[in-house]
Amino acid sequence: MIGKTLAHYEITSLLGKGGMGEVYRARDTKLGRDVAIKVLPTEMSGDPERLARFDREARTLATLQHPNVASIYGFESSDDVRFLVMEVVEGEDISQLVQRGPVPFEDAVDFAIQLAEGLAAAHAVGIIHRDLKPANVKITPEGKLKILDFGLARAYTGDVGDESSVEHSPTITAAMTHAGVILGSAAYMSPEQARGKHVDHRADIWAFGVVLFEMLTGQRVFEGETVSDTLAGVLRADTPWEALPSDTPQAVRRLLERCLERDPQRRLQAIAEARIALEDLKAGRGIEAAPQATASRESRFGRERFAWMAAVVVLSASTAAMWFLRGSAPEPRVVQSTLLPPAGWDFAPASPFAVSADGRQIAYVAIARPDNDNAKAGSNSVWVRDLSTLEQRQLANSDGDAYPFWSPDGRWLGFFANGKLNKVEARGGPVVPLCDATDGRGGTWSAEGVIVFQRSWSEGLMKVSASGGTPEFVTTLNEERVDLAHRWPQFLSDGRHFLFYLVSTTNPTASEHSGIYVASLDSSEPRLLLRSESRGRYARGHLLYRAGSTLMAHPFDASKQRFTGDPVPVATDVPGGGVSWGGAQFGVSEGGVLVHMRGAGATRTQLTWRDRDGKVMSTVGDLAGYWEPRLSKDGTRVAVCVGQDVADVWIYDLQSDMRNRFTFDPADDRTPMWAPDDSQLAFASGRTARGEIYVRPTSGQGDTQLLFSIDEQIELTDWSSDGRVMFFNVINPSKGGSDIWTLDVKTGEAEVLLSGNWFEDASLSPDGTWLAFASDESGRGEIYVQAFPSAAGRWLVSTDSGAGRATLPAWRSDGRELFYLRGGAVVAVPVQPGATFSLGTPKTLFRVSVTSSAADYVVSKDGQSILTNELPPADPSKTGVTLIQNWTAALNR
Repeated sequence: MIGKTLAHYEITSLLGKGGMGEVYRARDTKLGRDVAIKVLPTEMSGDPERLARFDREARTLATLQHPNVASIYGFESSDDVRFLVMEVVEGEDISQLVQRGPVPFEDAVDFAIQLAEGLAAAHAVGIIHRDLKPANVKITPEGKLKILDFGLARAYTGDVGDESSVEHSPTITAAMTHAGVILGSAAYMSPEQARGKHVDHRADIWAFGVVLFEMLTGQRVFEGETVSDTLAGVLRADTPWEALPSDTPQAVRRLLERCLERDPQRRLQAIAEARIALEDLKAGRGIEAAPQATASRESRFGRERFAWMAAVVVLSASTAAMWFLRGSAPEPRVVQSTLLPPAGWDFAPASPFAVSADGRQIAYVAIARPDNDNAKAGSNSVWVRDLSTLEQRQLANSDGDAYPFWSPDGRWLGFFANGKLNKVEARGGPVVPLCDATDGRGGTWSAEGVIVFQRSWSEGLMKVSASGGTPEFVTTLNEERVDLAHRWPQFLSDGRHFLFYLVSTTNPTASEHSGIYVASLDSSEPRLLLRSESRGRYARGHLLYRAGSTLMAHPFDASKQRFTGDPVPVATDVPGGGVSWGGAQFGVSEGGVLVHMRGAGATRTQLTWRDRDGKVMSTVGDLAGYWEPRLSKDGTRVAVCVGQDVADVWIYDLQSDMRNRFTFDPADDRTPMWAPDDSQLAFASGRTARGEIYVRPTSGQGDTQLLFSIDEQIELTDWSSDGRVMFFNVINPSKGGSDIWTLDVKTGEAEVLLSGNWFEDASLSPDGTWLAFASDESGRGEIYVQAFPSAAGRWLVSTDSGAGRATLPAWRSDGRELFYLRGGAVVAVPVQPGATFSLGTPKTLFRVSVTSSAADYVVSKDGQSILTNELPPADPSKTGVTLIQNWTAALNR
């Protein structure tokens, strides 16, 4: 390879080789710089799936730019050779330093600080190293630390189950034997890696502790003659603390103990905390650090001086306490860390976080994963995270709703579930219903015991006593714009004025009215503060809202309800989402705590074909914001809405794997419905600020025709097999419910079929004689069947006792089976055709994490496969939750 040219890179020398290929020094003839070229092995270059995965990961890794991380420039190919282009780093790696003995204490601390800084920068954007060890950390001749091979373990192995494979270690080191590479990787694996379990950023924290221990002692923490012996030590052996030098400061010993906790839940949770601890030790925290000599690395501080400085930490704490008592406390620093959901749960993407006023507790909604042994997959629960104890408490099932908010004293938590506004004590206890709230979206609680909330989908805000009672409207909708909704209120400090988000439910990005408003309990006239694509939250003299993917903090005088300065960015990579959850995934408090979801993929889903046992058969398309998939009658195409705040209808051809956009209007186009012969698609929209039903030929040749419109929101649910009747939901905010309507396609006449507190999701049997629908007339969402069109009789279908509402009935093409969703479970009920309706016992087929949108699944013609619109398992390396403490300190920089 030496002397050859790959693309515009001239290979000049070999730098190393190992488990994932060979690394060469090369000259970039275009930019005139030296680079490192990592050539992938032939078994990987010949695997298209692996290459595609590696390309995706390499693109992500290329975005990581930090002084302590060796940069990745790109992933390229030339003459069937695939190679990674990276920054070339001169100097020795830490494994070479340790071969000469322990690293001088002051240098080890300095290197560890730089190592923590590089890891923290990567973790902040969701990138995990997964193979951190001394051979992957270089020290330049200038004393600068550089981390190599960031994230390549995932790029090489891909699947979580392969992350712990020592045989596939991607590291390239000076060690030329495969066994050496394997043994080197095994010695630094976290216990969860050694067991082949899920890996997150805490595996890097374990490896950080192992590397620091090795620098201080000159020996590995766990080492054996074979890989098995080494891994056994990682899993069970006592840590040889006696190997640490006797004068090692207690603060360092305690830091190592936290990093080397075998239980990830008890391990140090954020690498930034390690950096802060070491910086405090080095600087004496509050006093001037001793001057550093410059003659040589071995004599920069002297171990005696560092031991003395460790004792000074106690003096610093006393000094800081005196400053506080005199009113001159040092300025707090910004601290960022990553929050993880409870084991077996994922953070729900459709319910924003709520932080208590004192900043000590965070409320959130979590979704049970399929591997959860204690809850049904897809079920939702309200949780509280106590930041003072790291305890996470499950308070109540939320039946797919929630949207929690705090009482001012942090004792109570309000939330929506089971068609009610509820409250529950944050320390745990019974759920107390306060009033009806069929589809609530946000609430706020004043010190006087008044709760302002949104009760239903499209209506004004209401108030009710925190003790319960009959709610009253405090804001009213524009009678000419029935698509507008008032959501996500927040009381200001006077307990009378409150913020809220006004948004169009049919076309939020195009509405000239959407924005953050202020209103008062003493007046019904709201006032616009700011045009915004998200809800706003007030804290510490700032109004926070999302602009693009950036969270902005706009100085705001709450007493005068006016802005006092220019907005400043406070966080990046903050996802949006639909109007249902306010267009921004964050929570903030006066206590100085800010928490936000990270990554645009937080609300993306995957269309997945599964068999009746739940086994994955195939997927349709990539991850995207999918809603309401519908299968054509011949089973060859899927119509699905794609988008977040505003969606368009797309058609996926399952045979050719091609997709075509079907609607192009800036309005929100939803709930597509195939004609019986697949020649047309009907869909609901709000193109004139009304609920409308349109139809258009699926060939794309022909105009879009308006069939029906009404001053309410519409959701299409079925089209009869003879083509004469369409069924649709009409959301009726004035009564806080939903009705089922029918439309005569030939005459254009529509009428109410079923009306009450909540009727929806009508689905007609293939022979046109039985109508299945969802209703909460019993106080709980269930599936019923009655004769059509006579409406004679009514049978309860969902006799199972699963968690959550039963929704979305769907018939098999021969009418002999009826399906529905209960929480995250797909349920099937045998049906016997005849003069009267006869059904068997419901059977749960499988459970998945589905979205809360309409029509989350479709059934194939023969009922043997189901297409689900699934939330993928949360991956902390791509979408996590960031906690920022003392966030206002960053605004002054």
